[in-house]
Amino acid sequence: MSMLSRLLSLSPELLVQIISYLPFKDIISCQASCRHLNGVVKNSFLLKYLKEAGRTGVYDPIDPGFTFPERLEKLHRWEKSWENLDIPDTSTRITFDLDLWSPLIGSLHNGHLIVTDADPVVYAYSDISSLPNALPLRSIERGNLTLVRDGVLHAFAFADEYDLVVIVSTGKLATTENLSYDLDLQPPTILLNVHLLTLSKSTAHPLAKNPHLDISLKSRFILGCTLDAQVAGNLLVILTCHGWSCEFDEIHIIHWREGTTHCLRRSPPNTYFPQITFLSEDALILVQKEGNALELCQITLGDSPGLETHCVLVLPALQQGISCVMVECQGDQIVASHDMLMRSRRLPFVSDPSATVLCFTLGFRQVVGGFDYLRSVSFWVRRSSLYEYATRGGNQTYSWDAWGPSVTRWTDWEHGLAPCRPGGSRSALFPLLIEVGIGNPIVVRDFHPERVRSAIARSKGSSWNENRLKVVTESSKIEKGEEFLNDIVSSLPYCEATSEKRYGYHEVLIDDERVVGITRGDNEGTIDIHLMI
Repeated sequence: MSMLSRLLSLSPELLVQIISYLPFKDIISCQASCRHLNGVVKNSFLLKYLKEAGRTGVYDPIDPGFTFPERLEKLHRWEKSWENLDIPDTSTRITFDLDLWSPLIGSLHNGHLIVTDADPVVYAYSDISSLPNALPLRSIERGNLTLVRDGVLHAFAFADEYDLVVIVSTGKLATTENLSYDLDLQPPTILLNVHLLTLSKSTAHPLAKNPHLDISLKSRFILGCTLDAQVAGNLLVILTCHGWSCEFDEIHIIHWREGTTHCLRRSPPNTYFPQITFLSEDALILVQKEGNALELCQITLGDSPGLETHCVLVLPALQQGISCVMVECQGDQIVASHDMLMRSRRLPFVSDPSATVLCFTLGFRQVVGGFDYLRSVSFWVRRSSLYEYATRGGNQTYSWDAWGPSVTRWTDWEHGLAPCRPGGSRSALFPLLIEVGIGNPIVVRDFHPERVRSAIARSKGSSWNENRLKVVTESSKIEKGEEFLNDIVSSLPYCEATSEKRYGYHEVLIDDERVVGITRGDNEGTIDIHLMI
């Protein structure tokens, strides 16, 4: 008996169990291979759901709580609501005092709304994942409010799956007697105070062996020093940058549960922008100032952790004498898929974490009519595309033409739309100028490769409505000019949905389940939460 005959002789129940371990494209191939397997797949809710989940670009560990018909129904509703961008009426409204919260920065992490402000240094948090989809509007408390009063150079890092907030600030100058580790320093130096607190209550974090840590920098002058902090898994990374020629850019790593601290790298001043991003739990993205490039690095763990540069991706060339004055990177944090699902109260699935996008924004200072203003351009890139280069190793440098045009999509803010923080593979865009009295539609771009492929296939049908969902596969161009030496051509494909309703929001945040609109008024601001499913 041949191998195929043996396979086909198995019971349908056993065949379903075997096929369910295959990737969704292989399930489709099995179904197309013969009449018998076609019937097995068509008659199995599990296999039909796995096919649809793969085509739709979601991850589902098949935990108990939902039947497969329920999963299919929720998946189809979820897909349709985002494709049509049928945004329901506001289910919940949060109000805030602009005396305290202007200008605020908002972020949405798996159903947790976090807003921060730099003046005064403050953050507030609300768990909106369990809010009901019910009218009329109701106001809720902002949740926990933490005001940081001591020190300067504050930075926040969040890991909501661990209920963790990290607050980094500078305190007194260090001497060699109060260092937590020996670096043979000449005092006095800058001392960073690191507090590991619970996000929900601002108390010492129970998982942290030492919830308060001090890090002594080689640099001695606070003036001209900037910093950033990010956390992923068990690792907290702090980058401090300095503009003084006698100081250093420094990268420190903290195993925040164990409380151990190590200096990974010291570089000359102005080597990096104060922006650090996790590519994976042990890989980082640094942005070089002088080289105008992304540096992809690997954290080597062990008794003496280090940081190895795996490759450098050069960004588009600038005109002579032009330099970027600001770089910002936004995107979902590195979170295990199951940890993300633990925050969801309505869906058994989440968008595929491997397909998340990052949005980089570059700022250039221009003088027009005697006034300074910041001209900004942004580009999206999939994390997986960068990770592919990071895993090649060899510390190679790739020119922009070699790596960038096909895996990025650029946009110029001068066209009137600015990108918001991405949620998964999606990114909302908000208008820089709001039309008085009528507002503006919300625009959402989806860069997930499977959803783009599915939309391209369906766009060839007669029922396709391009007014609701547009598929963009052709290249776009930012023309060369005062900043860039050459035209920037980019072609990362995406789907773009535009809402029929208009809103007066100044910023829009999204995750798998919600659209959150932030409005700033004269004396009060509002945060409106729209549940998509």
